[in-house]
Amino acid sequence: RLEFSSLSPAEVPLVAAAGGRGTYNLRCYECFATNTFSCIDIRTCPYHLRRCLTVSIRVNAREILIYKDCTFNCTFVYREEQMPEAPRARYWATNSFYWVHCCNTMTCNHGGPTNLERDIVPEEAIEEELGGTVRLGEATLFLSVASVLVSHALT
Repeated sequence: RLEFSSLSPAEVPLVAAAGGRGTYNLRCYECFATNTFSCIDIRTCPYHLRRCLTVSIRVNAREILIYKDCTFNCTFVYREEQMPEAPRARYWATNSFYWVHCCNTMTCNHGGPTNLERDIVPEEAIEEELGGTVRLGEATLFLSVASVLVSHALT
């Protein structure tokens, strides 16, 4: 039997409400973010939602969407509970899970993987070689002569 005197004042209502069997007032982080697992909002879950969830999906090389909230079902996390992958056409871009976490203790869905910064690819500049161009300082004699000839032809 759990003695109330051994609990902090904040824990007494939680244990009393649960009849000493655990908490019914599960609290989880709740947010929708891009490229960050930091979340400041905490939600008290309804009685039937007994798990905290973090799901992140890679949209493209530079964007990962993160969703945190209460949930009642975590079976999709287990490989044996997942549906087989549907056939895909070659030209479709598909989203994929980046990271998933499901847990059942107070605010257990805080944070996320530490390698997020490594997995977001920096923007790349696209550079092409231009044909028929010269660098500054190359062929200046030719350009000078062409300039003089064109200026005399126009006058």
